[in-house]
Amino acid sequence: MRSMLLLSASLLLPLSSQALTLEQSVASAIDNNPIITQQYAAFSAYLKDRRAAEAGYYPKVNVYGGVGYEDTQYNSGQKIDEQLTRKELGVKAVQNVFNGFHTSSEVDRLSFEAEAERLTLISDAENLALDVSRVYLDLLKAQALLELTERNVADHLSVYDDIKDRQSKGLSSRSDLAQIAARVATSQSSLIAAKNNLMDKQVEFFKLVGTDSTDLTEPQVDTRLLPRNEEEAISLALESHPEIKAAIADMDAAQQEMKREQADFYPEVNLELHANKNDDIGGNRGRDSDARVMLTLSYDIYSGGETVAKTEASSWRKEQARAIRLRTEQQVREGTRLSWNAWDLQRQQLEYLQQNVDSAKQAENGYLEQFQLGRRSLLDVLDAKVEVFLARKNYIETHFSQRLASYRLLNATGRLGYAMRIAYPEQWQQEVISHEK
Repeated sequence: MRSMLLLSASLLLPLSSQALTLEQSVASAIDNNPIITQQYAAFSAYLKDRRAAEAGYYPKVNVYGGVGYEDTQYNSGQKIDEQLTRKELGVKAVQNVFNGFHTSSEVDRLSFEAEAERLTLISDAENLALDVSRVYLDLLKAQALLELTERNVADHLSVYDDIKDRQSKGLSSRSDLAQIAARVATSQSSLIAAKNNLMDKQVEFFKLVGTDSTDLTEPQVDTRLLPRNEEEAISLALESHPEIKAAIADMDAAQQEMKREQADFYPEVNLELHANKNDDIGGNRGRDSDARVMLTLSYDIYSGGETVAKTEASSWRKEQARAIRLRTEQQVREGTRLSWNAWDLQRQQLEYLQQNVDSAKQAENGYLEQFQLGRRSLLDVLDAKVEVFLARKNYIETHFSQRLASYRLLNATGRLGYAMRIAYPEQWQQEVISHEK
């Protein structure tokens, strides 16, 4: 299924000539992901199975022939005692007229099964897009935290140089120098941890997307597609989520399976054509030819309870499919509520975190001025710097978490692929059979 994903014109530019966008990363991941390939193969297999089932609508034509030695002693009680070379050639054509709707039910069942696989394929692609979004944003967050940590180290080194200069002039104590040296060591340790975290995210990105993470750009969410409240989010999810639609298609497939099994309660009626051209048959020399057209009927009076058992089994599978649909709806409702809560609360949290950053930075500047005047200790200044660092770190983490929550909300409502402007292959988009009932 490689290279099947179609993208908008802006996404078709060479990756090396521009920044690697989130949409391009998703496209690359879908094109190379084995789960997507597996699901596409399952979908394609059901389409072929349906085509095989449609053969029941058409006549079956069989040509047969044979040649061999035949020793005939008697034929219909008459002594023959002949050894001849028997030759047979014939044709048989059978057109089913009625089979209890077995063929139509099986075609519909496989159509619904294929539709369920198609919707599952789209759901898998949407979930993969969410995974790529998470890794992409995690990588951007790791880069931002690394830059923040590098600035924090540089800031502490600047303070260290200042204190060392003051200590050489007798304006600061050795304990102040030791204290800032300890803080420098701590910040450098944090820098190593930040680098390690970034490398881990780069490895995870390559594993999922299949390309290196170079020149990433922060994605922008189309906020017009986000629901306005929790109720609207749940309504959109129940209406559009592909997993719910797949569950409905599975339930319809189970209904058609039950109709297929009930077909054995009816007789089978066929129109048959037979034509034969034989030679030296039954010990009689010469040609033996015949042709006939017949309407035949076959009706199983008793099959050991097989038909009843299969019908009841298919009825239970229908109930199983119904329960799966209900469970899927419950899971989608739950996931949508969680996604909405995360998006809404983190959006509110960002406002306070921005205030925290501004206030912490203002306090740090004030402490520095007071330290220069001897009204604050070095410990106060260093603690203020830690407050600024932590405030900025919390803001960065929540900022990217809230951005991911937006994509989670779009995924929960079944609109993530549309929001990313990803055009799936045409075969993915065409309904095999309507699942609306």
